[in-house]
Amino acid sequence: MDQLPLVFTVLFMLLGPIKLIPVFAAATQGADLPFKRTVAVRGATIASLLCVFVALAGARMMANYRISIDAVRIGGGLVLLLSALQATFSRVQSERENAGSTNATQLAASPVAVPGIVPPAGVAALLIFTLLTPSFPGMQGALALCLVVVMALDFLVMYFSDLVARTPGLGLVLTVLGSVLVFVQICLAIQMMLVGLHQVSS
Repeated sequence: MDQLPLVFTVLFMLLGPIKLIPVFAAATQGADLPFKRTVAVRGATIASLLCVFVALAGARMMANYRISIDAVRIGGGLVLLLSALQATFSRVQSERENAGSTNATQLAASPVAVPGIVPPAGVAALLIFTLLTPSFPGMQGALALCLVVVMALDFLVMYFSDLVARTPGLGLVLTVLGSVLVFVQICLAIQMMLVGLHQVSS
């Protein structure tokens, strides 16, 4: 599976646990452990179902609207770029609605599953990989495997969120790693748009 490292890197950046940790912590602030774990189970389930739906139905939807792979590359690259720039320059909101005033399913659906786990940039990446599947023999297996691994990591981070929060130095490491991944995301977005524009002009 030659595509495995690239697929995993992109999905880990866009659907992975690094950006999910602050979202989940803010959404469940003040809640007890059983409530947090209920949100974790339901959020991971909803997000996984959404990813499977996009992966299975995405190619058919693009075909119905006669959208080319090059258009998806350019559009997806633009979404990735905007997402990375927003992550770079936006301020994290410190105030969230109290978890006690919202039930677990509502929190699991939003903001945990969407956009915490599955943001628009993640949907764009899934669509691109799905449309590239016929051109790259190992893409389908790599995509399925990476989705399973990333969703499992998201679930574990949420389920053991209290332990993650108490781990010394982990926050600093995740912040640095997140900054690196944002830069990589910007580079991938520009590369994706360049490939799409080259294919259209040639």
